[in-house]
Amino acid sequence: MEVIEEFDAGKNRWNNFEVGLNDGNIFVRDEAGYIDFTEDEIDQLVAAIDQARRRLREKKRRPTEQE
Repeated sequence: MEVIEEFDAGKNRWNNFEVGLNDGNIFVRDEAGYIDFTEDEIDQLVAAIDQARRRLREKKRRPTEQE
């Protein structure tokens, strides 16, 4: 496994993630374990994250309901 990038995330930045390469796949690893992705799966993951980010921005732009 070759670690390419490491970063902290989560509540109070307590969770450490590593992203890297393993046997021709891209992996994401934390203390609990790791998951690896093929190129096609990475494309699907990136597309899903983009959709979720757009949804969050849409929700932020909506006016709050008045009671």
